[in-house]
Amino acid sequence: MQTEIKEYRARYSLTQDDLAKKVGVRRETIVFLEQGKYNPSLRLAHDIAKALHATIGDLFIFGDDEPEPERRVVLVD
Repeated sequence: MQTEIKEYRARYSLTQDDLAKKVGVRRETIVFLEQGKYNPSLRLAHDIAKALHATIGDLFIFGDDEPEPERRVVLVD
Protein backbone atom coordinates (compact mmCIF):
# COMPACT_ATOMS: atom_id res chain seq x y z
CA MET A 1 0.00 0.00 0.00
CA GLN A 2 1.19 3.49 -0.79
CA THR A 3 0.07 6.67 0.88
CA GLU A 4 -0.03 10.35 0.09
CA ILE A 5 -0.06 11.34 3.76
CA LYS A 6 3.35 13.03 3.63
CA GLU A 7 2.34 15.12 0.62
CA TYR A 8 -0.92 16.22 2.22
CA ARG A 9 0.86 16.96 5.52
CA ALA A 10 3.25 19.24 3.63
CA ARG A 11 0.32 21.17 2.12
CA TYR A 12 -0.76 22.17 5.61
CA SER A 13 2.76 22.54 7.04
CA LEU A 14 2.11 19.79 9.58
CA THR A 15 4.87 17.72 11.12
CA GLN A 16 4.41 14.03 11.78
CA ASP A 17 4.03 14.91 15.45
CA ASP A 18 1.36 17.54 14.68
CA LEU A 19 -0.70 15.03 12.71
CA ALA A 20 -0.22 12.34 15.32
CA LYS A 21 -1.57 14.64 18.02
CA LYS A 22 -4.56 15.61 15.87
CA VAL A 23 -5.60 11.99 15.39
CA GLY A 24 -4.54 10.62 18.77
CA VAL A 25 -1.67 8.31 17.85
CA ARG A 26 2.08 8.25 18.36
CA ARG A 27 4.39 9.90 15.83
CA GLU A 28 5.83 6.47 14.99
CA THR A 29 2.42 5.39 13.73
CA ILE A 30 2.45 8.25 11.23
CA VAL A 31 6.01 7.30 10.21
CA PHE A 32 4.96 3.69 9.55
CA LEU A 33 1.84 4.80 7.68
CA GLU A 34 3.86 7.09 5.42
CA GLN A 35 6.30 4.27 4.71
CA GLY A 36 3.47 1.89 3.85
CA LYS A 37 4.47 -0.43 6.70
CA TYR A 38 1.22 -0.16 8.63
CA ASN A 39 -2.39 -0.63 7.56
CA PRO A 40 -4.61 1.63 9.64
CA SER A 41 -8.02 0.82 10.98
CA LEU A 42 -10.89 2.35 9.07
CA ARG A 43 -11.42 4.76 11.97
CA LEU A 44 -7.80 5.94 11.92
CA ALA A 45 -7.85 6.30 8.12
CA HIS A 46 -11.02 8.39 8.46
CA ASP A 47 -9.51 10.59 11.19
CA ILE A 48 -6.34 11.19 9.17
CA ALA A 49 -8.33 12.02 6.04
CA LYS A 50 -10.48 14.46 8.02
CA ALA A 51 -7.42 16.11 9.59
CA LEU A 52 -5.84 16.54 6.14
CA HIS A 53 -9.06 17.69 4.42
CA ALA A 54 -8.91 14.72 2.07
CA THR A 55 -10.73 11.48 1.41
CA ILE A 56 -9.46 8.05 2.36
CA GLY A 57 -9.16 7.34 -1.37
CA ASP A 58 -6.95 10.43 -1.78
CA LEU A 59 -4.55 9.28 0.91
CA PHE A 60 -4.35 5.51 0.53
CA ILE A 61 -3.51 3.85 -2.77
CA PHE A 62 -4.17 0.17 -3.11
CA GLY A 63 -2.50 -0.89 -6.34
CA ASP A 64 -3.80 -3.78 -8.41
CA ASP A 65 -0.21 -4.61 -9.29
CA GLU A 66 0.72 -5.42 -5.69
CA PRO A 67 1.81 -9.03 -5.38
CA GLU A 68 -0.70 -11.49 -4.03
CA PRO A 69 0.18 -12.90 -0.65
CA GLU A 70 1.85 -16.28 -0.89
CA ARG A 71 -0.46 -19.19 -0.31
CA ARG A 72 0.77 -22.32 1.34
CA VAL A 73 -0.63 -25.70 0.52
CA VAL A 74 -0.40 -28.28 3.27
CA LEU A 75 -0.88 -31.86 2.27
CA VAL A 76 -2.16 -34.18 4.95
CA ASP A 77 -2.08 -37.94 4.70
